Amino acid sequence: MRIARASEPPASRPRRALESLRARFTPPPTIEAPEVYGRDAIARIVRALPPLERAYSLVRFSILRPKILSVMDLLLTDEGRILDVGCGFGLFAAYFGQTQPRRRIVGVDPSARRIGIARDVAGRLGLREHTFVVGDVRDADIEGPFDAAYVLDVMHHLPIDDQRRVLERLRAALSPGGMLLLKDITTEPRAGLLFTEALDRLMVGFREPLAYRHHREWGAMLSELGFKVRMVRVPDVLPYPHVVIAATKI
Repeated sequence: MRIARASEPPASRPRRALESLRARFTPPPTIEAPEVYGRDAIARIVRALPPLERAYSLVRFSILRPKILSVMDLLLTDEGRILDVGCGFGLFAAYFGQTQPRRRIVGVDPSARRIGIARDVAGRLGLREHTFVVGDVRDADIEGPFDAAYVLDVMHHLPIDDQRRVLERLRAALSPGGMLLLKDITTEPRAGLLFTEALDRLMVGFREPLAYRHHREWGAMLSELGFKVRMVRVPDVLPYPHVVIAATKI
């Protein structure tokens, strides 16, 4: 005859077995990933703009769709001082500020009018920590260090001789381990590049330089400057040859 342990009465054994079964078959807690921002965040930005700029913003957000913005949002640091190069009307500063409220974005753009609208949009959306500076990134009075910087479809609008100099300046402005996030257009497939160039010319005319590079050129240049580089091609419904490059300062 078996003698039960004094510390565990026989009546407790079925209860312990039941608890063990419950623990085994109880599903783990669900980790939610709600699509809170995306189109809703874009709609709030569009509503905050003057009528004429709303039309421009709809075109811009049709190019940089929520899917692409979400990729960049995951790569971008979720807090700290972040430099927005060529911020324009502050569309993306407003977007990334909504997704992570601890981001303090500093936008720089050569147009005083665009900067004024960017400040107004940020104020309407309650992004009080955002600041905006009138100036060209090549010589603007921007004071680092920054935890991250992003350059969205701006690099190919710079003369090819200035592109490396701008990247050098951005690296110097970043903290050690800081993230430089580039979204630009690569040069393949050729049909996609020609499609993009045609639309760029409609927007900027024929006098402004357009200097596209293959994504491997960008990667090699950033590596030479002291970055650890990761790249991803992002397919789209429209034939834009998007590439997103995440470069971490070594």
